Amino acid sequence: MRTRQASTKTICCGAWLLLSQSLLSGAAEKPYMVEEALSYNELDYVSVGLDQQTVTLVCTNRRKQFLLDSADASLTEFFLMSLKSAMIKGCREPPYPSILTDATMEKLALAKFVAQESKRETSEVTVRFYGLVHWEDPLDETLGPAPPHPTAAENCVMKEGILNYKVGTNYLGKELWKPCFVVLSNGILYQYPDRTDVTPLLSVNMGGEQCGGCRRSNTSDRLHSFQVILTDRPSLELSAENEEEMADWMQYLCQAVSKGVIPPGVAPTPCIPCCLVLTDQKVFTCHEDCQTHFFRSLATAELAEVASVSVEASPGEYCILEFAQDRQHFLPPWALYFSCPAELERFLSALDTRWRSAYQVDLPHKLIEDGSVRKKCEDAL
Repeated sequence: MRTRQASTKTICCGAWLLLSQSLLSGAAEKPYMVEEALSYNELDYVSVGLDQQTVTLVCTNRRKQFLLDSADASLTEFFLMSLKSAMIKGCREPPYPSILTDATMEKLALAKFVAQESKRETSEVTVRFYGLVHWEDPLDETLGPAPPHPTAAENCVMKEGILNYKVGTNYLGKELWKPCFVVLSNGILYQYPDRTDVTPLLSVNMGGEQCGGCRRSNTSDRLHSFQVILTDRPSLELSAENEEEMADWMQYLCQAVSKGVIPPGVAPTPCIPCCLVLTDQKVFTCHEDCQTHFFRSLATAELAEVASVSVEASPGEYCILEFAQDRQHFLPPWALYFSCPAELERFLSALDTRWRSAYQVDLPHKLIEDGSVRKKCEDAL
């Protein structure tokens, strides 16, 4: 599973989850580092996300929440069963925390997003599949044969604009905020007092050791605020004008972090963690803010544009969606990577069913026979 307190399904860290006397815990002599720990008695309820792709542990102190990305329905079921078993065996006295499985707010937000993107009424759209995947962006500059030494251009994420940053608090405890000009270039975040200034107040290498990621702020009363987590000083707290602008900035910052955290000698990958959504008419890749359920589209394809799907000979964890070439706009293939063969099969089943229902024929399936393509996909896993 992946665990985090960040708010966007964009970047997160792999983690071992240990169910012992406390829910997230470990011992000093074990070969891992404890990132967070909570006792079973702190747990108020458990919320299961759409199609069992996530689990949120909500504490009695509602500000303390943990989002676990399983990206696997069977893994989610196993975790919930193990959690219940641990509490029954004496880790907590009854009553036990409720487990909410309806994902009502997430379903409503997703339906609204799909309706807007499809230019239809909410009542006219049906979501056939939702899952957390890695999507190989076909327009990413790093696609193609990997160069022997990654260049700075490969890590280039460009964005700039006016944001507000938290200066501190006054003697009454009220937060003080000031405007600043922020630039994200080549994986480095620069904060300037003004657009005309040439000397930054702060510069942060988003993929370096000084940055611990980006998350929505849960400590500020200011709307649309988020944090750039710094390891050597207090976090940089920023706020945007609206929810959409905040989500856009967080997307760029998280992408800069993910492209920067690359082992020495390994070329960056164009794979983007995201949500994959299938409806009766379209296929989407998108990002979702896990607190507000605000969706941001990455790419969209019409179901009618899908020409075939390529898969491995044996049960695998990836597939390649290929699109018809006689369309008005050329659409490169999508490589989609799943957490396990069962999740890939769940998607293919939904896609095949929808295709057969719409066109009365089976969607063509092809084997990936090109060795270079197969190796590239396996390396991406």
